[in-house]
Amino acid sequence: MLNNKPFTVTVTQLNRKISFMLSGEKSFSDLCVKGEISNFTVNSRSGHIFFTLKDENSSVRAVMFRSFAQELRFMPEDGMAVTVRGSVKCYEQAGQYQIYVSEIMSGGEGALSAAFEKLKNKLESEGVFAQKRPIPAFPSRICVITSETGAALQDILNIIGRRCPQVRVTVIPAVVQGEYAPDSIVSAIRLANETDADTIIFGRGGGSSEDLSAFNSEAVARAVFGSRIPTISAVGHETDFTLADFAADKRAPTPSAAAELSVPDKGELFSLLDSRAASVGRQLNRVIENKTAALRTVDTSIRIKSPKQRLMGDEHRLLAVYERIRSQLAAAVESKSRSFAHTAAVIEALNPLAVLMRGYSITYLGEKALISTDDVKKGDKLKIRLSDGVIDAVAEDVEK
Repeated sequence: MLNNKPFTVTVTQLNRKISFMLSGEKSFSDLCVKGEISNFTVNSRSGHIFFTLKDENSSVRAVMFRSFAQELRFMPEDGMAVTVRGSVKCYEQAGQYQIYVSEIMSGGEGALSAAFEKLKNKLESEGVFAQKRPIPAFPSRICVITSETGAALQDILNIIGRRCPQVRVTVIPAVVQGEYAPDSIVSAIRLANETDADTIIFGRGGGSSEDLSAFNSEAVARAVFGSRIPTISAVGHETDFTLADFAADKRAPTPSAAAELSVPDKGELFSLLDSRAASVGRQLNRVIENKTAALRTVDTSIRIKSPKQRLMGDEHRLLAVYERIRSQLAAAVESKSRSFAHTAAVIEALNPLAVLMRGYSITYLGEKALISTDDVKKGDKLKIRLSDGVIDAVAEDVEK
């Protein structure tokens, strides 16, 4: 039996130690793993993706956070063979290691994606994607380049016919999928440029990445860029952009949307005409009203300048001056009267007799009015002045 006591840790400490070990291993920080997807789920609230990656003998859990999942060019599903890129870490709460996925590639899609980005950057640096001309608002003729047997063509024809039936549509059939598709599309664009069309619509009714590969060819992108006629791409894939989409003057998510962008709606045109007619009517009414007002102004000016009007104006001004002087004189008399009354009231209040009338008296010692008992001694002869006369008195005693 061993005498040394084994090192004891908590579950959290153990999982953290394993997590540190995995994080410190450089080979686990960025690696690619091949396998087959199973148990694929998407969290509807967080947007994170969870799945198991397995082969014939083993399996490992994997998670792809929403920020990376939003960049996926396809939706993975159970049974799909993929290569994932990411890092291996330990999920400490559950004590499980798993792959934190940043990219999912299907059947060599990683190499295709790299080639796509390389070609895209090349064309972008050459200015192939910079040209964006306005689509004519009222075209007389439109060229449509697509498969003559596809549903996309019927959608475009139906919508243009409903929205603006007077526009002529020329269909130039092209192969839009497969080995010969790029050359066929390029030839169709050249033929369209020999017509008097105002707009070119090219595309197809969507499909997988492989189905859309013809519109990612360099030749097609350059042909779209070189078109003298404004172009609308209608490849029909809302989430992915092809090189032809970038090179076109306008990109539509679907063929139906491209048809709507290419022509105005006749109903909207009629409404616009009605609105314009109403606007012109309102403008004419405003002109008439303005001219009428101007005529009234001229008439008033003529009346004002007549001698009679001048005399009447002088008379009114004279009456106004008279009334103003009269009002000012009345106000001055009123002000002086109030001032006189105030002064009289002040004089009356300061009159000593008025004080005596209220029951007060003034005591004199000789000619001096007494204000303190200190000035009087017993036996002094005093005079007491009342409001109606004087009383002679003798001070019998002095009290403090």
